Amino acid sequence: MHMKKITFASIAAVSAVIMLASCSSTNLAKTSRLAQYHASKEIGVTPFVKMKDGSIVYYKTLELVKGAFVTPHLLADGNTRIFADDVLAYQNQDHYAVSQSTFSSGRKSFLAVETLPGFAVRMTKGKINIYCKKFFNGHVAVDEFFIQSNRDGQIYTYSVDLMKVLIQDNEQALAYFNETQTDKNISKTLKTTAEIYNNAMVVSSN
Repeated sequence: MHMKKITFASIAAVSAVIMLASCSSTNLAKTSRLAQYHASKEIGVTPFVKMKDGSIVYYKTLELVKGAFVTPHLLADGNTRIFADDVLAYQNQDHYAVSQSTFSSGRKSFLAVETLPGFAVRMTKGKINIYCKKFFNGHVAVDEFFIQSNRDGQIYTYSVDLMKVLIQDNEQALAYFNETQTDKNISKTLKTTAEIYNNAMVVSSN
């Protein structure tokens, strides 16, 4: 009987350690993701909303509000409610996000996990921008990625072939992408590939 108690206690202790490690890993991943979003914001501007009529309105604060029995919306300066149907893009203290209405393709989503429903958060900013949007796959909320090149400004659904075309003029970025694009952590692959491409030095032909 004494041995059984020790065994059960040991199992409980091991289980607790595993759960703590898992929670720690999840929190670190979330923190890293939020840091990516924050680093990809427009620099030196206060929170703003780009309305569907093209106008841009700046605010002191812009909070994402969501919850049970609440239609997700932005709360500007503590008193003005702004809903997703009226917005093309916005930036608050956490991230810059764009509406799926501006995308050339992709699944329609109405989830509000990290941002307004149907919006994608920018992960990297530069010659190539990477966006991430949440959608429901029938079981859980998962990521869908999008790519925007400064060549035409259009936002396209990510695909391996499209990414290769966009980075084909940078051997280092292309090599990294080819080596890692089959990995499970596609978010890291896209982020790092875009950073290599965006940070490449421009070599003058003169």
